[in-house]
Amino acid sequence: MPAALPVLTPTQRAALIVVLTALAYALALALSLWFIPYIAGLIVAVGLASGVAAMSSMRFGLPGVLGVLLGAFVGYARVVSPDLAFMLACAAAAGAGLMGYLAHRLAPFSLALDYVASVAKFTLVIAPLGSAATAALGVLGLHALGLLDTSQVLQALWVGWMADLLGIYLVAPILMTASRWDLLPRSRSARIEGLVLVLGMLLLARVMMEYANPIRSAEIVLFVLLPGVLWAALRFSVTGASLAIFLAAPIVQGMALVSAGGLSPSTPPQDVFALQMSLAMMALGGLFVASALAERRYSEMRLDMLANHDPLTGLPNRAYFQDFLSHALARAQREKTQVSLLFIDLDRFKHINDSQGHEVGDQVLRIVANRLDEQLRADDFVARLGGDEFAVVLTHPPAAHAAGRVAQKLIQALAESFRIGQRRYAIGASVGISMYPNDGIDANTLLRQADLAMYQAKQRHTGYEYYSEELNTAAQQHLMLENGLRQALEREELALVYQPKVDLASGRVVGLEALVRWLTRSGSIVGPEQFIPVAEETGLILPIGRWVVRAACVQWVAWQAEGLAPPPVAINLSPRQFVDARLIEDIDAVLQETGMAPAALQIEVTESAAMENPARTFDMLNALRERGLHVYIDDFGTGHSNLGQLKRMPIDALKIDKSLIDDVLFDNDDAEIANAIIRLAHALNMRVVAEGVETPEQVAFLKLNGCDEIQGYLVARPLPPDKIVALFTQAFQFD
Repeated sequence: MPAALPVLTPTQRAALIVVLTALAYALALALSLWFIPYIAGLIVAVGLASGVAAMSSMRFGLPGVLGVLLGAFVGYARVVSPDLAFMLACAAAAGAGLMGYLAHRLAPFSLALDYVASVAKFTLVIAPLGSAATAALGVLGLHALGLLDTSQVLQALWVGWMADLLGIYLVAPILMTASRWDLLPRSRSARIEGLVLVLGMLLLARVMMEYANPIRSAEIVLFVLLPGVLWAALRFSVTGASLAIFLAAPIVQGMALVSAGGLSPSTPPQDVFALQMSLAMMALGGLFVASALAERRYSEMRLDMLANHDPLTGLPNRAYFQDFLSHALARAQREKTQVSLLFIDLDRFKHINDSQGHEVGDQVLRIVANRLDEQLRADDFVARLGGDEFAVVLTHPPAAHAAGRVAQKLIQALAESFRIGQRRYAIGASVGISMYPNDGIDANTLLRQADLAMYQAKQRHTGYEYYSEELNTAAQQHLMLENGLRQALEREELALVYQPKVDLASGRVVGLEALVRWLTRSGSIVGPEQFIPVAEETGLILPIGRWVVRAACVQWVAWQAEGLAPPPVAINLSPRQFVDARLIEDIDAVLQETGMAPAALQIEVTESAAMENPARTFDMLNALRERGLHVYIDDFGTGHSNLGQLKRMPIDALKIDKSLIDDVLFDNDDAEIANAIIRLAHALNMRVVAEGVETPEQVAFLKLNGCDEIQGYLVARPLPPDKIVALFTQAFQFD
């Protein structure tokens, strides 16, 4: 393995630029002075060195200008005195410095000359002004030293300016676009085409010199070389056009001027000027055409990027994914191979996006995209489908289980924490896998199957799952349940039942919990454990929740109108309801419409939902308490509460989860936890309700440890409104 190149310090890099620029400038100047001198042996027809000066000053700034100064001095010192060489070197450096300054001031400016605006700035402003400065200072200096007669000054100024300008047009573009040579076509046909183009230009120029006499070199440029340059611009971009322009100059000089005996003071100025102008027009035409085509190609590429790629992550978008997968399946069908599709959905992304803002969420998505891309092979395909969903296509897995290994690798990569700003974040992912041809033969089917498998993985917390027919059956049932639930809302098939909460000290019913049931038209009852998860996934929980609030309040007011004394009624808020921006507004509207006393309405929120976003929870609960409602934390003991945050929450009571009550007599840990919850609640001036109480022994334990209320089958099962009223005045005995 070859040794790595040493890393240069800024000073070393600047010194290297100075030396290389000086060498290049001195060489170009020597060629011009030897090949095409015109006036006083110092003013040339084409100032090749000016092209080096332009490129170096615009790209490298001050080190480039110093390199021009050194190179010009060395080049001129070979033919003139040191003081004259220094004067001419200063003129060259002044022009170079002006070009570097203008390139900086006229930003945006592309050194690659791949935009029309950049070519216009370069050819019409930077190059003319820089070359004019060099020519003016040099010619006036030569005149001041007596090397030019007054009668020669104007001619020298004009020729010198055009010479430097032409040198910039011929040399600078090819140097400025050298980094883009890798973009030139590399096919054999393209190389042959380029060779034929050069040979054709040489041949036609020679024919015109021999058989079209009298003809001037300017006309050779216009009639022979310009079409060739334009063809190079059309076929080989800016770099190809720059190369053609650079090659055209020696063709003219070598065949037109040299064949006529070369340049001398006796050469008519108009012939020199015609040559310079024709070469300049050729260069301008080639550069503008090439840049216009490059800009058009960039526009097409941008449009293609926008149409086929996600602007946030840079990954292919859903449309591109669909097209790629369809082609991959067609190829797999021809070659009798298999294709694996991985459907990826991020875990915990919504929480980060909601709590930290979309800016952080966007950064997370970019990090995810990079990690997915890093873990995949060159022939694998990854796309962002939308939101926090991604897809991976494996076109050459060696075996059916290979997709599982890839999925596991991606899950592990995404599980690694990352830093954004001053905070570290961690997310996970669930992956569903479908296989061609086993799970489907078209793109839409495979995507649907992988989506089903992903939901299975998310529900089971397994990381990834393969598609199976059982998942399809479950999906069909899920869809039927969703459609039926939508109809149930329209047909008013939902009903409330009520389960009492009893005070252990008095045995009286002190509260009711409203529970929703689905009574189908066929007479069957669909339990909440079946339809509530579907409602959560589909968003139907929001209209269902609004219906529950209204129905519970209407029923409570109806009981009161009948002369009864109903206890406060509690409604459950799902996590999705709890973050609904309309929640407070909806409750206010229902209370105002029904006339129900706010103190008679209790709100139950699960521990996990309450602690997901403590700041928002505090604001929400505080708003509810300010209206006179009472707040209960449901299923307490199953989540991961922050006791410090819990202390500050505006909460009236804690409800011990049934899972703790079930084994409270047989499991010392559950008993200790239940006892600790009771003590904690009382210390925070909260009441305690035990859920799922079913035996007298559980009641005895709870009374002994100071529990305030119980709820469960021992008291009563959930009952319809007409039957629950009998318990309003009943006194329960638990001794």
